[in-house]
Amino acid sequence: MSESLLRARHSARSFKNQEIDTKLIKDIIAEAQWAPSWCNSQPWKAYVLTGEAAKKMHESHHTNVMGNKKSWTEVVPPQFTDKDWSAAEWTNMRDFWQAGDVSPFPEDGSTDKLGFNKESAWDFHAPAIVYITIPKNATMFSAYDAGAFGYGITLAAREQGVDCIPAYEFIRYPQEIRQVIDIPEDEAIFMGIGLGYAQENEDLNRINEFEKHPRAKTDDILQIVK
Repeated sequence: MSESLLRARHSARSFKNQEIDTKLIKDIIAEAQWAPSWCNSQPWKAYVLTGEAAKKMHESHHTNVMGNKKSWTEVVPPQFTDKDWSAAEWTNMRDFWQAGDVSPFPEDGSTDKLGFNKESAWDFHAPAIVYITIPKNATMFSAYDAGAFGYGITLAAREQGVDCIPAYEFIRYPQEIRQVIDIPEDEAIFMGIGLGYAQENEDLNRINEFEKHPRAKTDDILQIVK
C-alpha cells in the first residue's frame, strides 16, 4: 500500500516557534467540514488560538500543570481502571508507553530517552490550538461526528504540510480556555488539536521520532461475514 495520508500523518509533540498563516488555518478547517455527520447535523464548532493568545495559553497551562492543579474535562475523559479497557486495549497502551519510555514521566526532573521530563512533558508549544465543541446534550453519534471532524483536521493539515497532535491535554483545564474564548455555556469543549511545524529531530529532543507504533494485526480486529 502506498504512503496514504492516513499513514503519513503522525502526532508531532514538539513544534517550531513558527506561526501558521491564518488563511491556511481557515482552509484546513473548511476542508475538514466535509467530514460525515448524522443527517448532516454538523454538530461541531471550532475555536482557534494563535499568535500571542496561544503563547499565553501555553504559559497558563504550564503554570497549572507544574502547580499540580486538579483538572477535569467537560466531557468524561478516559479512566485508567480495569473496567474501562479491554485486555487488548491495555496491551496496545502498554506497548505504546514502553516503546517510548514516556509514561509515567520522570518525577525527579530527569530526562527520558526521548528528551522529555515532567516540566516539558505536556507543553507542546503548538503555535495554533483548535478547540472542538459539541452541544452539551449531544449523543454518542454527535461525538462520533466531532471525532470525524477532528480527524479531518489532522488529514487536511498533513495535506497542507502542517503537523498536528490531537490531545486531551489541550482541554484538561476548561476554565483556562473559557477565560480567553467566548464559548457558549451550552457547548462542551470536546477535543483540542495543536497545529504547527514539527521540530527537526535533535540529539536532546527526539520526541518527534516517537512514531509510528505498529497497529494491531488487522485479522485480530476484523471479521468479514459473507
